[in-house]
Amino acid sequence: MKSRSGFTLLEMGIVLAIMAVSAMLVAPALARMGQGKPPGVGEDVVKLLNDARKIAIERNETVTLRLDPTSGRYRADTVGITGSGMLGEGTMTLGAQETLVTDLPRLVYVFHPTGSAFADTVLVRGAGASALVSVDPWNGVAYAAAR
Repeated sequence: MKSRSGFTLLEMGIVLAIMAVSAMLVAPALARMGQGKPPGVGEDVVKLLNDARKIAIERNETVTLRLDPTSGRYRADTVGITGSGMLGEGTMTLGAQETLVTDLPRLVYVFHPTGSAFADTVLVRGAGASALVSVDPWNGVAYAAAR
């Protein structure tokens, strides 16, 4: 009796079943490709504030962030045991059609090396949505609450 080379019908069926299950698992991910979660209203402000908090803790210095709500310009200064100085400045990029709404001429955020903070609150209005950006005074974490 000669042995034949090749695959049996059972082996081919198992391979096809595995490929079908794999295709069913991958198809939804391929359908959603490129449709990542769009940034929410106020997330740019929250990111800037959380970065300032992180620097204050890492460098063991007090970081003061001043933000002009009309132009989006900001300046961050540090104060520590080695002295004080400018950390950085620039213009904050807001999402499309986002504006900062406040009665204050300048927003001030002070982050301490312990993580605590003294901070103003600002309303961020976007297209069809708005969020109130606040900073927890005890742990200094910024967050945006939908309004």
